[in-house]
Amino acid sequence: MHGCIAILLIFIAPGSMALGQGESGIQGRITAAGTGAPLAGVNVLVEGTFIGAASDLDGYYQIKKLPPGRYTVFASMIGYRNTRVADVIVPQGTVVSVDLALERDILKSPQIVVTATRMEQDIMESPISVSVVGLRQLLDKGAVSLDEVIEYESGVALVKGQLNIRGSSGYTMGAGSRSLLLIDGVSLLGSAAGNIVWTVVPASEIERVEIIKSAGSALYGSSAMGGVINIITRNAPPRPETRLRVRLGRYSRPKHDQWRWRESPGLLHTAEATHARPYGDHSGWLRVQRNYSPGFTRLNWLDAWNLTGKLKFNFGSRYSSALYANYYSESKGLESVWKSPAAPFEAPAGSEHDKGIGQKVNINGVVNYIYSPTMVVRVKAAWYDVWWKNQGTNKDYSNERKYFTELQAATNWTSALSTTTGLVCEQAGIRARIFGKHNSRTTAGYLQARQKIGNWLLSSGGRYEQYYVDGKNKDQSFAPSLAVNWRRYTWLSLRASAGGGFRVPTVAEMFSRSQLNVFKVEPNPDLASEKSVSLEAGGAIVLPAILFKQLNLDASVFVNNFENLIEPVPDHEGIIHFENITRARIAGQEVSMTALVPGEWALWQLTYTHLDPVALSGAGEVIDTLSYRYRHNLFNTVKLYVRGATLTFEYRYASRLDKTELFDENPRSGQDRRVPLHLINMSLGRTFYGWETLLRVENLFQYYYVELERNMASERLLTLTLNRTF
Repeated sequence: MHGCIAILLIFIAPGSMALGQGESGIQGRITAAGTGAPLAGVNVLVEGTFIGAASDLDGYYQIKKLPPGRYTVFASMIGYRNTRVADVIVPQGTVVSVDLALERDILKSPQIVVTATRMEQDIMESPISVSVVGLRQLLDKGAVSLDEVIEYESGVALVKGQLNIRGSSGYTMGAGSRSLLLIDGVSLLGSAAGNIVWTVVPASEIERVEIIKSAGSALYGSSAMGGVINIITRNAPPRPETRLRVRLGRYSRPKHDQWRWRESPGLLHTAEATHARPYGDHSGWLRVQRNYSPGFTRLNWLDAWNLTGKLKFNFGSRYSSALYANYYSESKGLESVWKSPAAPFEAPAGSEHDKGIGQKVNINGVVNYIYSPTMVVRVKAAWYDVWWKNQGTNKDYSNERKYFTELQAATNWTSALSTTTGLVCEQAGIRARIFGKHNSRTTAGYLQARQKIGNWLLSSGGRYEQYYVDGKNKDQSFAPSLAVNWRRYTWLSLRASAGGGFRVPTVAEMFSRSQLNVFKVEPNPDLASEKSVSLEAGGAIVLPAILFKQLNLDASVFVNNFENLIEPVPDHEGIIHFENITRARIAGQEVSMTALVPGEWALWQLTYTHLDPVALSGAGEVIDTLSYRYRHNLFNTVKLYVRGATLTFEYRYASRLDKTELFDENPRSGQDRRVPLHLINMSLGRTFYGWETLLRVENLFQYYYVELERNMASERLLTLTLNRTF
């Protein structure tokens, strides 16, 4: 930690005069093309530097203290096309005027991403596969929790809430994830189980979600070997606003009378309020949410409060910072398996009142210091505290804390070469009945470089990480990465990448000792770290077509090779241990399409992912299929815009699981029979008197299936969501 601070002081100390020379700059006004209306909150950046500004309520922006030179001005805003003005000459002591008119983005998708290389770049120039979920997609589904949306993205699947990017995780009983979840670039995983808690994410306050579908360990370390999801929370708008949202809903009764377990309908409700406002050069927002659901099974109920806020500070032209905080409190049913095939929505006898209660606190912040026009230093820090305990037949409890710090320097050495370097320190401690008392510590350093050569964009880098458990060096890993993007035309790009990954076993995987109904888990402290090598090639194309006004296509092929893959394996007595599988391979193909018809009255989105997940012998021969991976995933969405209303049809298909671990299918009795997924959703949205109204039906035809054995999936759900901004 002392080394981190020393490097930070070296970065900062000599830079006090770097931006103080000259009074040159760029100013102007940003308007909407066609209407001339001013656009507030547009991000304006001088390319090749870290200097920029945001437009005010009247569309005006001003970039001060810019050294003389020739620049390109870049403007971006969600819902509008990126706009560049090249060859802007700024003489010494002169403020140059540059006005910009932004055209609406007809597909309304974010075009700038930061997660793939830790640097801002056009999504068409990303060297690895990236999927972006915008705010509009969240609102169109009335989402309260992020998992309600991302499972409709290409390459993404959920198994009982556990995230799978290209089949990387399968199902590990919530004790480890190979896909990393970030909030504003800072890890949100717990320290013990390493699982993702979707309900703490403020879905209504997200600007965009970036999904990286390739190994991310070279930049983000352990748990990123299968991919990364980065949630970018929104900043407060330039004018005060208050937003209200109410969601009401009910679950349908089971089709079969013998399955009905309650007389009254299952009514759920969510209510939240957000207030945002500027404070001079600063701004912030605060959101409070109450979420209650009776569940579609006896122990699927949830009662939770969520308090979230964000502050953004701007101190002149050189310093800025942001602080994000979340408090989450919940009481929920403690699910395990169903009572019987004849009563799949009821809990096993004796556990009908099992529940868990808990609280989670997450605080993270970042300080940005512009050392010079071509260099910025960032300090990130986070504190994560989680407490929970179970009541009923299971008495487990846990209390854990995690501290995270990162020092980062991003430098544009030339107009074609840029680097990002950083040091990371992370420490966690846990006291729990289920895990025991343990502590862990991670230290890491990384370097990422990006070089542009003609139409080629090369990205390379690596990360070295050391991991300690209870004061002992558990492992040390190095993950390299190399990627290339070729973009000869604005409408076409090709990419290829190779990267290493690693994941250290979590405290839960090494030390869990627990029993919940029929599931009994024993510890395995000798687990080794997982390793992986990921290869990918793909391309993206954006062009007008004969039948469509605009057509976006993206396709890729990939193969991920794993060593020492950790999976929960029951022995002959049914006791589960987490064990290292010697070798595994997941290969596949992925394609996605977005098409807009002339007149912009219909939007068609289609994604398909094929996986071949296999376990290998030491000689590389296929010996088995990996469990809990869908070989085929297809999502099809059609949106119709008619007379101010939006009508949406969604279809999701997932092939039958080839293999599970806990209970095998009995072909004679039909016990634990596995079926493919065929889910159809519909929604109708329209604005009435300032209220955005969304009527949505999920699982329209009440299709019955299980993601995890002996756990019935959701019944039909009907919801009405109302949004209003004042």
